[in-house]
Amino acid sequence: MSIGLTKIVKSRETSLGFVIIVVGVVLALLRPEAFLSWANAEAVANGMVYDLLLATGMTLVLILWGIDLSVGSVLALSSVITALLLRAGVPISLSILLGLTSSAACGFINGYMVARYKIAPFIVTLSMMAIARGMATVLTSGYYLSGLPEAFRAIGRSRVLGFPIPLLLVILILAALGVLLSRWRYLHQMYFVGSNPEAAKLSGLQTQKIIIAGYVISSTLAGIAAVFMTSRLSMGFAGFGLQAELRAIAAAVLGGASFTGGAGSILGAVLGVTLLALINNGFVLLDGSPNWQQAVSGLILLVAVGVEAFRRRKERRA
Repeated sequence: MSIGLTKIVKSRETSLGFVIIVVGVVLALLRPEAFLSWANAEAVANGMVYDLLLATGMTLVLILWGIDLSVGSVLALSSVITALLLRAGVPISLSILLGLTSSAACGFINGYMVARYKIAPFIVTLSMMAIARGMATVLTSGYYLSGLPEAFRAIGRSRVLGFPIPLLLVILILAALGVLLSRWRYLHQMYFVGSNPEAAKLSGLQTQKIIIAGYVISSTLAGIAAVFMTSRLSMGFAGFGLQAELRAIAAAVLGGASFTGGAGSILGAVLGVTLLALINNGFVLLDGSPNWQQAVSGLILLVAVGVEAFRRRKERRA
């Protein structure tokens, strides 16, 4: 077996793909009429749209040896700002742009505080999580913001050749990011910055700009998720995105991202989200308690971190 083929077989993505197939086969055997239906496949795919964006952003931040606990709250704030602007009569395109700008601004603040002042990412993004969620709640007083224009609501509900537009757009966004992360020098340098920030800086890399860019991309992806969620549900709400950061971290780590930086891929994040979505779908199909879904996500994250720690320990001994 060639070295390249051996590497593919042993990769995290290949292992995840195998697990996904096994889970899918088990669900198909247990509930074939429900799991193999088009309606179920569409429901799973629609539910993955938001987590795909958040997990991808989280993967980029983890590659940089960071973490972003604010993605769920940034999603909520962007949703609220977009909905408020739409209700005030602001054009749809401008409302979306300003909503995305607000999310990007949150990411810039996160990245700037981490890169410039060396504050721990956990502390910075935890603070932003509280600030963004608090601002969204204050702006809405905790109420839903309905009455959005029909043209905006169509964004999250329209289809092309039978496929939901949000899903197609997310696939295009992730494909573009995947290519840029592997081929574009500026984004690919994230791996070097995450592996050894000091060495990267001494090598002449613009580490501060790269770190800021990672956090801005992460928050902007949360803003895009907010657009799709607000449109599909026809409302803005300060409660959107609760516990979303847990799912994003779990999916990213399952996909090969590491808390020690320098590892991760867009494909891995996609497969991580897919596995979690299938497991959650299994709870629904098998009439399991939905209260267990969050516990299972946490358990999967714990197992993934444990496996990663064991792998690193084994590599150090080798």
